[in-house]
Amino acid sequence: MWIVEITNRIDKLIDNLDDVEVRRLQLEYLRTVAKRLDREASKCEKCGYLKVDLEEALSIVESANEIKESHRRAYNTRIKSIVTHFRKVHNLKSKTFYETQYSQMGLLGGILAGIWFFDHLIVMLGIILTGPLIGKLIGKIRDKGNKEDLI
Repeated sequence: MWIVEITNRIDKLIDNLDDVEVRRLQLEYLRTVAKRLDREASKCEKCGYLKVDLEEALSIVESANEIKESHRRAYNTRIKSIVTHFRKVHNLKSKTFYETQYSQMGLLGGILAGIWFFDHLIVMLGIILTGPLIGKLIGKIRDKGNKEDLI
């Protein structure tokens, strides 16, 4: 099976590369992307073609004796095209999608609410700082309930 072969290749890379390079290449995340790609390929023709891109991305890293910036850039370009396809066509989100969105909205709300207390600096700063925290909390709650649409 395709996913078993890809997972084995990723595992080999994780074993052979140092921890810093594994984090730079996000190989654990790549395993998740590969599983999702395998699952979606039966329903989506483009996902079938993107399997080849994922294989090529792994080949770039596997064939390099020493991984240079050009190798990382070519690898990341291929992986980014797969993730972009997931987000646009399959409407998948990152694990912290809502947390990020609501934190930004909380910051904006905190700034707007803080303007009302412009004369009281301490209260204004407290409101401005509380907005993102409340937004982040609400976003985390939404992210916990959104398990299926993640990549």
